[in-house]
Amino acid sequence: MIVLGSWATSNIISGTIGYYRSDNSSRYFHQMNTAWNLVNLGIAGFGYKGASEIDLDLGYEAALDKMQSFDKLLLINSGLDLLYIGSGAWLWDQGIDTSSERLTGYGKSIVLQGSFLLLFDISLYLIHRRHAKNLGERSIQLTFTGNGFLLSF
Repeated sequence: MIVLGSWATSNIISGTIGYYRSDNSSRYFHQMNTAWNLVNLGIAGFGYKGASEIDLDLGYEAALDKMQSFDKLLLINSGLDLLYIGSGAWLWDQGIDTSSERLTGYGKSIVLQGSFLLLFDISLYLIHRRHAKNLGERSIQLTFTGNGFLLSF
């Protein structure tokens, strides 16, 4: 969430400055970057707060279940990111076709923001997946041996 919050903050600052220092489609590009990242900053804040309040007394099954749910959420987000990229590309194209500086700038911004979010979500998924795999490898296993039970860690 620190990465997302840092991205959002830098985009809000550069977008605000860029908005006042540019014109044409660049002005709308910076405007959308600022607006988009106000939302990202809110998401990062809530995500960071939620991560800091994780129940450290979760049992193995509950922890594994939460990790798998988070993996699914990241995959859904990746699909949405592709939708953002496609929508931004469509807006960009419409802006070119209609000579609309606003659509062109907004489209370019949404392609950029969607691309960042796709990279972010996939990276987080791969990192998180590795941790989930490590948790699975460290599970306690109970096996019937014929003479009794074998408990392995």
